[in-house]
Amino acid sequence: MTTLTKSQQAAVIIAQLDEDRAAKVLKNMSESEVIELMSQVARLPVMTTEDVESVIDELVIVAGSLADVRQGGSDIAERLLRERLGSARAAQIMDELQSVVADHPLAFINRIEPSQIVGFMSAEHPQLLAVVLAHINRDHAARVVERLEDDLRTEVARRVAKMGPLPPDVIRRVGAELDYRLSAFARSGGGTSEVEGVATIVGILTSADQATEKQILADLDERDPEIAEQIRNEMFVFDDVVQLDDPTLQTVLRSVVLKNVALALKGKPEHIIEKFTRNISERAAEELLEDMTSLGPQRLSVVEGAEAAIVKLVRSLADAGTITIERGNDELVG
Repeated sequence: MTTLTKSQQAAVIIAQLDEDRAAKVLKNMSESEVIELMSQVARLPVMTTEDVESVIDELVIVAGSLADVRQGGSDIAERLLRERLGSARAAQIMDELQSVVADHPLAFINRIEPSQIVGFMSAEHPQLLAVVLAHINRDHAARVVERLEDDLRTEVARRVAKMGPLPPDVIRRVGAELDYRLSAFARSGGGTSEVEGVATIVGILTSADQATEKQILADLDERDPEIAEQIRNEMFVFDDVVQLDDPTLQTVLRSVVLKNVALALKGKPEHIIEKFTRNISERAAEELLEDMTSLGPQRLSVVEGAEAAIVKLVRSLADAGTITIERGNDELVG
């Protein structure tokens, strides 16, 4: 039986939960606690049913609801981080955790200059390049994407966005073949083979320069508008709205429907509500608080719909040049 620390036991428990329940748990934790827990999830060894049942028994958790053993791993950690912190921040944290996660068959590519990767792989099938970019450091992938010709990088971005789970042996074979052909820094290993396509390309585009992002999204609007919209939806979420500086938020709130704000703020912490009320007039703030009270309990889907409406407005203001999406800290500034 595997011997686990208390932190690992907590990681085992969170890995057994479905994503909705796990997200609810993580929402009650600080960001530093979430990052620490996800680092433990990402590093979990292979667990047997006996291991999991032992942890459940020790923590006095009802075993019946957790009988279906789920493994830890980078894919689980990234999905849970995305639920808690959004796609861009999740991608950044997973890159930071790479040094503590088991070696990946394609990790050696992070040591190769982006220009060399482009020179070697530009003639390869776009799907192979998409597989490689989806499994390496997001910043490194972004540097590669920036150097591709327009048509190729749009096609590669589309394939990454549509990518689903890949068998681990496929990733190992790709890594071994590329290692042989590149003659550089091979390290065999397990690692996750599951890719969340849209989230992966969001991480890459967030790290890329704005010209690359705009060109890819514009081309995708023509080739695959559904994927383009999914990517835009993930690149800026309601949690990012909360992080806007006051002048920029004031610009947004001048155009937003107040009822949507009231719905979007249902169930939010007091400091978030205060961030919105201090950026509108006193009379509007009173009206907003009254609306929130009169609305009563709301379905999560309704709240999320209101959040999406505000996010869509922010994106439209950015597209019109009223506000600007800045790189680095992922903030919007006026």
